[in-house]
Amino acid sequence: MLILYGGKRSPFARRVAISLGLQGLPFERRPVDLFGADFESFRAHNPLSRVPVLSTSDGDLIETAAIIDYLETTVPPAQRLLPAPGPERIACLQSIALATAIAEKGVAYVYETERRPPALVWSEWVDRLTAQLGQGLLALEARTPADGWFGGDQPDGADAAVVAAVDFLGTITGLADRPPTPRLAALADRSRSLAAFASTHPQA
Repeated sequence: MLILYGGKRSPFARRVAISLGLQGLPFERRPVDLFGADFESFRAHNPLSRVPVLSTSDGDLIETAAIIDYLETTVPPAQRLLPAPGPERIACLQSIALATAIAEKGVAYVYETERRPPALVWSEWVDRLTAQLGQGLLALEARTPADGWFGGDQPDGADAAVVAAVDFLGTITGLADRPPTPRLAALADRSRSLAAFASTHPQA
């Protein structure tokens, strides 16, 4: 049995969880408290004590992109979530890259506004992160299909990354000045009709 370590709120752990669900791979999800008791002990799985980690028969795998690559190369072709090499794959990977960057900026925003003592919050950095998130979301909105999925009739790796990032931003209180992104909102809503997305939602 595959074991996925990572908190429900982590957009990176959720991207892996969505991918596993879309590929029909059974797995166990184990939460990790890296801001508490699990930080030291988790080095046994990742020397940096960070998630996600996927425990497999080939050992513990770290870093989201490397885990996704492992899944793509170990499942049958029909279960792969990335297009074959060519223009479609390039477009898919660019959407994933943009969604990943947005998720990373969102995590930085959380650390600055939720983890740092209020008196030490760097307001200029918060403003910079807010601006980057806004521009990133507008760029991602322009790439998002009006209906259906990034993958066409079925969701692909871009859908997993984009929905994970968008839903994660929805968990952040006080994130002001988010631009209107109706296509992203509609995609996130559509995703909840599928178990791979609904069962891994941060509010599930």
